[in-house]
Amino acid sequence: MNTASNATPSVIGHFDAIHEEIAYGWAYAPQQPGQRLTIELIDENGELVGYGMADHHREDLESQGIGDGHHQFKLALAYSLYDGEAHTLSAIEPSSGQILPGQHTFGPATRTFDIDLMPRAEGQQWLINHLRQGQPLTRQKAEALLNAYRISSALHETNHHQDAHSTWHAIGQATALEALAHCKQGELHLLQGQPNDALTSYQQAQESAPEAPWPHIGLANALQQLGRFQEAEHAIARALALAPDHPQAQARQRILERIGLPERITALVNQGEQHAAQTLLINRLLAQPDDEQATELLGQLLHPAPEEDEEPLPGADTRLAFQRQERVLNALLNHVDTQLNEPRP
Repeated sequence: MNTASNATPSVIGHFDAIHEEIAYGWAYAPQQPGQRLTIELIDENGELVGYGMADHHREDLESQGIGDGHHQFKLALAYSLYDGEAHTLSAIEPSSGQILPGQHTFGPATRTFDIDLMPRAEGQQWLINHLRQGQPLTRQKAEALLNAYRISSALHETNHHQDAHSTWHAIGQATALEALAHCKQGELHLLQGQPNDALTSYQQAQESAPEAPWPHIGLANALQQLGRFQEAEHAIARALALAPDHPQAQARQRILERIGLPERITALVNQGEQHAAQTLLINRLLAQPDDEQATELLGQLLHPAPEEDEEPLPGADTRLAFQRQERVLNALLNHVDTQLNEPRP
């Protein structure tokens, strides 16, 4: 256990280690022994990637006269650190600006999510643009709002869900940028497995800022979680109409197309629209020749499997697959040939 070398430091402590995705250490203010200190974890770029109180008990701290021993911090790491890169982390006590001894490397590590998460930088730029368009602010006020966004992001990304909900609401009230607050709260609901609440939040964001892509992207995510794929596709199409090159929107559209395609084909077949189902799949394959899902679905339509009570012959599966591929290829060629031979106006 190390302490700061200053004879009369305002804060003593140490950033001890990172273990199982938690940053450990301790911090204590000798002149205010009963105070519990806030600790910020920052990366090599100064980004806030952990936030919390040094208020856990450690017997060794108490036995050495470090207050009552309730000065340990255990900080979850923000998911923004899971980007496949190595990061150098430091711990700081923000009121004094004092960096605790000890520095640790985390990563490279990755983490994937089933939902689209608004990058912190993108949300911050949305906030900055909004502030620039509004009433002029003092530098102190603007910095305070950006720092609030910074802290809210850290709480959000480290599973402090309830605190993050409160801080996003406060930011929305303070800046009149309700759409950003609703988007971030919707994202929290999705992370908590609450798609209905997320849907409400994103609908509110959409009403507040229909020209922004993220309310529509979030809406698509919530609708997908609820199994409402066609509505989700409409939402993501709206997002792409607003921002055609948006990477998250493009990726979500591909996912929705893959998930929703079998549902649409089944619905058409059940309605007796077999030809419409085939045409949809043919057009998909002409646009995306490597779409294996569309190929399989079209093959099943063109050449259904034999009844289950029929005795399968050796090699029947291979033969069926070949026959389906042949039917798919012929259907594509016939469709193209028909289009080429159609009289032009």
